[in-house]
Amino acid sequence: MQRNPEAPDPDEDPVSHVDLTQSPEEVLEYWTKERMAEAKPREIKLPEPGQRTDEQD
Repeated sequence: MQRNPEAPDPDEDPVSHVDLTQSPEEVLEYWTKERMAEAKPREIKLPEPGQRTDEQD
């Protein structure tokens, strides 16, 4: 049985990144019709308008 991906740490970089340990076939096997039907998209949190980040110089 495949395991669920770990939830990201809220203090980590908000960019999605996952080190896969499964083969492409194992990933496809995990995503059954039932899992796809129950899947929910990740919530995307954008900075507030006008909020400055370190990358904006």
